[in-house]
Amino acid sequence: MKKEALKRDHFEKLSWDDLEQWAGHRVLSRGQGYHRGHRVEGLAQTQTGGIIAWVLSGRRYATEVDFEDGELISVCTCPYRSTCKHAVAVVLEYLDHLKKNREIPQITGQDQRIALLQGLGDKEDWQDEYDEEEEIDTGRLVSDKDGKLIHADLKDFLEEQSKEQLIALLKDLSERYPNIREDLQDQLNLAKGSIKRLVAAVRKEIHELSSEPGWMNHWNHEGHISDYSHVKDRLKSLLAKGHADEVVTLGKELLEAGIRQVEMSHDEGETGMEISSCLDIVFQALPKSSLSPIEQILWVIDAELKDDYELCYGSESFWKKKQKVSDWSVVADKLMERLNEFKLAKGGDSFSRNYRRDRLTNWIIHALENSGRCGEIIPLCEQEAVITGSYTRLVDVLRKAKRLEEAEQWIHKGIKATQKQLPGIAKQLKDALREMREKEGNWLQVAAFRAEEFLQIPSLHGYKEMKKASEKAEVWPAVRAASLLYLESGKYPWADPSWPLPETSVKEASEVRKSEFPITDVLIDIAIVERRPDDVLRWYDYHRSRKRSLWAWDSYQEDEVAKAVVDRYPDRAIDIWKNVAEKQIALTKPKGYEAAAVYLRKVHSLLKKLKREEEWKSYLLSVNWGRGFKCNLSIL
Repeated sequence: MKKEALKRDHFEKLSWDDLEQWAGHRVLSRGQGYHRGHRVEGLAQTQTGGIIAWVLSGRRYATEVDFEDGELISVCTCPYRSTCKHAVAVVLEYLDHLKKNREIPQITGQDQRIALLQGLGDKEDWQDEYDEEEEIDTGRLVSDKDGKLIHADLKDFLEEQSKEQLIALLKDLSERYPNIREDLQDQLNLAKGSIKRLVAAVRKEIHELSSEPGWMNHWNHEGHISDYSHVKDRLKSLLAKGHADEVVTLGKELLEAGIRQVEMSHDEGETGMEISSCLDIVFQALPKSSLSPIEQILWVIDAELKDDYELCYGSESFWKKKQKVSDWSVVADKLMERLNEFKLAKGGDSFSRNYRRDRLTNWIIHALENSGRCGEIIPLCEQEAVITGSYTRLVDVLRKAKRLEEAEQWIHKGIKATQKQLPGIAKQLKDALREMREKEGNWLQVAAFRAEEFLQIPSLHGYKEMKKASEKAEVWPAVRAASLLYLESGKYPWADPSWPLPETSVKEASEVRKSEFPITDVLIDIAIVERRPDDVLRWYDYHRSRKRSLWAWDSYQEDEVAKAVVDRYPDRAIDIWKNVAEKQIALTKPKGYEAAAVYLRKVHSLLKKLKREEEWKSYLLSVNWGRGFKCNLSIL
């Protein structure tokens, strides 16, 4: 029990940054979507204190997450090699259970998911027949010579058969099951050296699989995802028999066909993962092919330049092998030739062309770094900044080289050149200049930048950043007073002679966001953080009195208001929680009642603390629960 409690503590202490570091931003985002879409089912705790669940993703995957030496680890029956979105969804579901104090059951030793994660189970059974939870005796597993798991009874049976009986069995199976017949034919082609026939068969299968887009209806879990596992097995067989060139050739065709298929597909990355798992084998084959090291490097670079869907994730295995400095120098020259031949971007397609040109330039920079030709990087970046607007890259390179004066000059040039057409880049450049001021310790300038950001788009986060810098510059009281006045009246702080912050020296063409004053949402957030309950209620009441609401209050925000005022104004907190609960009850849906119960429990707890139990009973009787309501009110 101590071990389980320790792991529970590990999970509870996880921050969003921890999860992002573990899974990566994109996988974390997809996992969050799966969690919000209620795709996690049957969450349970393992006997080691980890967590396990089913995750619906077109197919149903078994996913387990645990801690090992204080680090998160996961295993899933999906084809993804690393931490997957299913694992992220399971962790988020578990944290949600902890937050809501929901009971999490303990699995039994014969849980089907454990067997699947150990390589057991018929795919069709567990993918399609969700209700058939067959119990598997995991104690009867043994490993064959290839390290694959096989049931001991089956192993004994096969070893007892004579050669003639095994041949008869294989003939029967090949006649009944096309996949087995194809596998046997592949082995025959490999044995006879009929490699062209096998390559043609793989090429045909790639064409057939990639011709139909993947799609998924996540409401009813219907859809179609092409299964590339047979292609992957065939590529493995070719590579194992020394036919790396053929694998690389097929890999190029697979990548091109896969990109087209993913572009047509409407799923959440499942089709891409199938294709990516095959390309892993191709990247393993490259170093064993007859291509020269330079040709191999260019092959991978070309693949990654074509790939916008992370199909080439497995290229990491290739890059782990150290390449010669001289080879990288040749690669840099060849890529530079391509850049010089690249047509300049004009017209409506300029963004796409600039994007592709910048990606090519990034590879040239990488090649120059690896070849020791670093002196050529900054001139290249200066050239490209003017052509594609890639000023941020240039500034980063100059700052890394400690050429700060030039970096600042290019920041101003870049903002002037991009603020109308590419405001996102202008914002990045402004952030870079603020970071430079931070390193200089010029906190007045930093506070000025933060104040401009806050006034441009007022938010609690912007207020906190402005406060942090202003306190270091020792001007916070004046900045705070002027900023709050702006939120209330719209009066710009810099119009007041007493405003203590200097100009930032960066002029942007964009206007300050037009707002209707007072900006009550931000004023309430700030008052909550600064523990000013009177002002919280003041702006809350003002907001509710407005005929036209600027922003929609949700239950979370009203709950925060109630919690902020409960100590000084308990009756107001009770009224707010009642209002939120009644809005949920009015939906007359199970989830609405569940949500309402959270706030009603808070009302009950507070009334009990105030010794007003009779008021609670009267209130329950007065609530309009809706027709057909069925609920055990004792949970309140």
